[in-house]
Amino acid sequence: MAINSGAYWVRWAKDNIPDSSQIIDLRLGFRESVQAFIDALEAANATVLIESTRRSVKRAYLFHWSWRIATEDVRASEAIEMDGVDIQWDHGNDAESKNGALEMVRGFRLALPPRSTVAPSMTSNHIRGEAIDMKICWLGDMSVQDADGNMRTVPFKTNVNTNKELHKVGASYGVMKHLNDAPHWSLNGR
Repeated sequence: MAINSGAYWVRWAKDNIPDSSQIIDLRLGFRESVQAFIDALEAANATVLIESTRRSVKRAYLFHWSWRIATEDVRASEAIEMDGVDIQWDHGNDAESKNGALEMVRGFRLALPPRSTVAPSMTSNHIRGEAIDMKICWLGDMSVQDADGNMRTVPFKTNVNTNKELHKVGASYGVMKHLNDAPHWSLNGR
């Protein structure tokens, strides 16, 4: 019997399909690029908080549909089913369905607009170990070394999506910024 969307599914995901936040779980090649980028940031006195690396297909499914329903991008009745995830997105009432999805979005700590304006992907680079969600914190201007050995000045900006200097440093290491999702960096920027 299907269980309504809501906090239950956050606990279920934690117990059955946990998200990794370990660099070691990233795909070989990308893992080394990420580590070098983080090492450069930390050498420049930035603090890096890793939120997520590798993710299961089922977890990506829960992220995707909870975000889309919570943001009213789709109605709960439009969500597709997935084998092995017996969730009831449509509670028979749009407001209750949205509240259940919003409980999940909050429980999963997903970025909502304006921090993220795109739904988590069901074919995410996280599934292949080619993406990382991380917060990068520093004060003022940061002098950080890029992969070519050049020192770059990176100003602090409250919106990481607009920090082109930080994006250039990441790109030099092969870690590309997704421009509509604050914590998301990947092999290809998606």
